[in-house]
Amino acid sequence: MRGLGLCRLLLDSGVDAPPSSRLPIVQAEKIGSSRRRIFRSREEVDGVPIICDGWIAVAAYLPNGRRQILSLGLPGDLLSVGTLFESRVNHDVEALTPVRYRLFDRVGLRENLLTSPKALSSFVTDCAEEVHRLNERVLDLGRRQADQRIARLILELMERLTSKRATPAQTFNFPLRQSQIADVTGLTAAYVNHVLKSFRTRGLIKFEKRSLTVLDATKLRWMVDQ
Repeated sequence: MRGLGLCRLLLDSGVDAPPSSRLPIVQAEKIGSSRRRIFRSREEVDGVPIICDGWIAVAAYLPNGRRQILSLGLPGDLLSVGTLFESRVNHDVEALTPVRYRLFDRVGLRENLLTSPKALSSFVTDCAEEVHRLNERVLDLGRRQADQRIARLILELMERLTSKRATPAQTFNFPLRQSQIADVTGLTAAYVNHVLKSFRTRGLIKFEKRSLTVLDATKLRWMVDQ
């Protein structure tokens, strides 16, 4: 969630806050190991999970074992909007990095939304942004070329992380492997490698350890819009 939105407010007033300011109640804080499933599809979830640290992927698996990553979760995001209304997750949830998340009381969180216009407005805005990202992903898979898909993913992550004030505007933590980028964009890992090499050669991006710097966001946006 963005800025000082609902999730950020809840995380800031969590287990270390005075009891009177803990609305809704934090039920538990848990850790997930990198490259492990946190929840399996249709698994019961005792509360509403919100990510404190780390990256997660919501993924669907085909019977042949092939995977499509449907969305990426970043610090401050709801693990799944659906868990606010039902006790099951609809798809597998995997930790892409070490993850720390908190489980909030489902009833208490819904009451918070109903009694706080600011929290409700923030939640609705964040849901609208999530729908927009999903629509863009559909457009990626249906009509955009490989370089456009990857360029848009990079810009999306940069903008989401910048909006949370988690990193400098152009440089951000980028733990995604090429196989994971492939599973987001519907490409092969080999083709992802080819496109990223092209971006580096053209001076559009730079990788350094586990971080990515966008050197020319204007050209990446121009590429997406073609």
